[in-house]
Amino acid sequence: MGRMDVNLMRYLEGEHFRVLVSCEMGMKNHEVVPLALLAAISKIHRGGVSKICGDLCKHSLIALERGIKCDGYRLTVRGYDFLALRALCAREVVGSVGNQIGVGKESDVYVGGDVDLNDLVLKFHRLGRTSFRRIKEKRDYHQKRKNASWLYLSRLAAQKEFAFLSALAARNFPVPKAIDVCRHVVVMGLIDGITLYHVDSLHDVPALYHRLMSLIVKFASHGLIHGDFNEFNLMITKDEKVTVIDFPQMVSTDHPNAEYYFNRDVECIKTFFRKKFSYETDDFPSLEEVERKYNLDVELAASGFTKVMQKDLNKAYDEGNFNEHESDEDEEEEEEETSDMETIEEEEEDKDEEEMEDEKKRGEKSKKRLETCSRFDAWLEDASKQIEKIVIEEGEDVVEILKHQNTTVASVPEREYESDDGEAPLLVEGNDEEENEKTEKRKKKNKRSNQTVGTRSVMSVGSTIAPEEVKRRVAMELRRNKEKTKLRAKGKQSAVSRGRKSNKDTIGEYAGWDF
Repeated sequence: MGRMDVNLMRYLEGEHFRVLVSCEMGMKNHEVVPLALLAAISKIHRGGVSKICGDLCKHSLIALERGIKCDGYRLTVRGYDFLALRALCAREVVGSVGNQIGVGKESDVYVGGDVDLNDLVLKFHRLGRTSFRRIKEKRDYHQKRKNASWLYLSRLAAQKEFAFLSALAARNFPVPKAIDVCRHVVVMGLIDGITLYHVDSLHDVPALYHRLMSLIVKFASHGLIHGDFNEFNLMITKDEKVTVIDFPQMVSTDHPNAEYYFNRDVECIKTFFRKKFSYETDDFPSLEEVERKYNLDVELAASGFTKVMQKDLNKAYDEGNFNEHESDEDEEEEEEETSDMETIEEEEEDKDEEEMEDEKKRGEKSKKRLETCSRFDAWLEDASKQIEKIVIEEGEDVVEILKHQNTTVASVPEREYESDDGEAPLLVEGNDEEENEKTEKRKKKNKRSNQTVGTRSVMSVGSTIAPEEVKRRVAMELRRNKEKTKLRAKGKQSAVSRGRKSNKDTIGEYAGWDF
C-alpha cells in the first residue's frame, strides 16, 4: 500500500492555497481557468499569480492545458486532496495522514489521526477511474446534468455517504462513526477488525450467517437496500461483531430493480458461506416477506424514490388506503383519454374542411394559369408564322429594315461614317494597292454583317480599376497571409502573452467592467 506524501503542505503558503481555491471556483463553469481570471478571483497581481502557478505545476497540484479558446489551468486530484486536508486541519479534525489501508473502484482509504493522535479513517472518493467510467449508468449523482467534472461528482458521492452513515448510526445500525466531511473526503472512526474475505475460521458459522441475513432484512424494513452487501464490505472484529461499510450505491425498496438488488445481496452471502465455510441452507429471506416499518429512504432521498412517490405515499398514509391513489390515477387517466379523443376528433374534422377549401382554391388558380399560358403560346405561334411569311415574300429589304430597327445606341456611330455604298471614305491619301486591299476587307465584313439578323452592342473591355488600387489590394492580401502563417509561442509563454487580449472580455464579465 502506498503513502500519501503531505510533507509539501509545510512549504505551501496562504497565497498558494488562495490560487488553488480560485482555480476550484473558476472550474465551476470553465474547463480550464485562464490566468487573468485566476488573478481576478484571487485578487493577486497577475505576475504573482503566474509565479505561484509555476510552483503549483511543479508539484502537480494544478496542470497547464491548452484549450479551444484560451490557455488555462486545471485543478488536479492531488490539488483537490490538499484543499480538503487543509480545511480539515483548520477545523482541527485531522492532524496526520498515514498509510493506505484500502483501494476500491470508487475510493482510496487512508489511516490518519486527529489532533490528539486518535485513530481515524480518511476515505478519498475517486470517481472517474479507468475501471469505473460509466458513472451515469451506475450512479445517480449526475441527475439531469449533461456534463460534470469528476471532482464535483466525487464531492457529491462523499456527501451522500456521510448522510447515510449519520442516519444509520442514529438508528443503531452497525456502521462506522461519521465524524466530518469536506469536499470529497469522509472522515470516520477506525474499526479494529478485518474484512470477512480475509477470515479463515469462525467460532459459530450459522450464527454469523443468520446475523448477516437479519441485517439485510433490517435494511429493507427501513426502506433501504445496500446493493453491494458482500464479503469485501463487511468488517469482522475479534468478537465476531459485524460492521457494514461502503454506502454510496444504496437504493430504495421502491426502486424498479429493488428485488434484483435484494436477491443479489442474499445470493452473495449464500455463495460465500458455501465456498468458504461449506455451509449451505435453504433458510434465506425474500423482499416480499419483508414488512416495511420506516421510511429512511425518503429522509435520505435514496436512489429510486422521487418526489412524486413521496406525494403518493403521503396521500395513502392520510387516507389509510395504500391502493386508493392508484385507482384515482387510473380513473383520471381514463377521463383524460376520453376527453382528449373527443377534442382530437373535432380538430381533425376542422382540419379536413380547411384542407378541402384550400385544395379548391389551388385548383382554380392552376386552371387560370394554364389558360393564360395556352393563350400566350398560341399568340407566339401566330406571330412567328406571320414573320416567316413576310421574310419569304419581301426578301432582303425586310432584313435590312429589321437590321436598322434593331441596332443599339452603341452601334449607331459606326453607321454614320459609312457612305451610301457601304464603304468608309478615305481620310489620308495612300497607295492604290493598299486602298484596294482595305476596300475588299470592308466589303467582306459588310457581307458577314448583312447575313446575320439581330442586334449588336459594343462594350468596353478595358479595366476600370486604377493600378494604385490594385497594388494596395495585393499588399493587403500578402499581409493577411503572413498573419495566418505567423508562428506562435508554446507552453507557458503562450498562456501569458497570447491569452491577454482574448481574456479581457472574460475578466470584464466577472468584474463588471464597462468597456
